[in-house]
Amino acid sequence: MKKIVALVAAVLCAAPAFAGDKGIIKLSLWDDIAIAAPNNINDVRGVSLGIGSTVDSIYGFQWDLIRNHSREVRGVQSAWIYNTAEEVWGLQAALVAINRGEVRGIQSGLVTINERELVGLQGGYTAVNIARGHVTGAQLGAVNYNTGSTKGLEAGFVNWNEGHVSGVQLGLVNYARDIYGLQIGLVNIAENGYFPVMVLVNGRF
Repeated sequence: MKKIVALVAAVLCAAPAFAGDKGIIKLSLWDDIAIAAPNNINDVRGVSLGIGSTVDSIYGFQWDLIRNHSREVRGVQSAWIYNTAEEVWGLQAALVAINRGEVRGIQSGLVTINERELVGLQGGYTAVNIARGHVTGAQLGAVNYNTGSTKGLEAGFVNWNEGHVSGVQLGLVNYARDIYGLQIGLVNIAENGYFPVMVLVNGRF
């Protein structure tokens, strides 16, 4: 027992010497009002927990009660209200999830926004998915809106794509400016389709 206490005391005393290392655990009140061990609140290789936090990179798990932001996520970024990131490899989840760069994995929330590229899944229990770049995989939500391109599946009540769809749109109302694939729904609008507007099935191959 004495040896364990001595070891813990030695680690605590030596913690300042690891200031240049990556943080293993970080606890945040709000942004830079935080503590980490080792003493690095910007780069975490482990767990980041708090009310609202910002990190440059998180390799592991970031969870906050209100909101969080990370430039780079490798693992899970989750918040109760909203989160933002520039690059996610893994899972990004919040009521409002915003990614300004690249997602490779899953982006999920009541509202999800991807600014550049998503490879994987956007949606799940989502009301609105917005993509302004390229989606390779699937958009699943009540409303899916894309101004870029989709390669894969768009499924929801309304699928609206102002770019190019290569795959399938499945919904009550489907719109595509340019499609190579199928639209299946009550109303299907494809500007380059076999028919401009068609019920049940439309598309082009």
